[in-house]
Amino acid sequence: MKNKELVQRIQQTVPTTGNRASELLDLTSALIARILSDGDSLAIQGFGTFEVKKKEERVSVNPSTGTRWMIPPKYVACFKAGSTMKEKIKNYTGNEQ
Repeated sequence: MKNKELVQRIQQTVPTTGNRASELLDLTSALIARILSDGDSLAIQGFGTFEVKKKEERVSVNPSTGTRWMIPPKYVACFKAGSTMKEKIKNYTGNEQ
């Protein structure tokens, strides 16, 4: 699903205009990004947890040349689904919209 489709789904679910639904989605995304960039995690009950994890430095190898180099450590955004979300996905039949 793309952003535009999500905005349409929000419009169908919550009585709001197209622009307002898009603004709310953009605001939510920006707020989550700000929370994560501050080093905090965000837990949404029944949905899951967004958090920042540090990936350690590692050695990478080019398979065709055998050249090795170090990939520096970095921080990445991660999402861990909550138990309610996991249960819904587990019971997914492919027929729901």
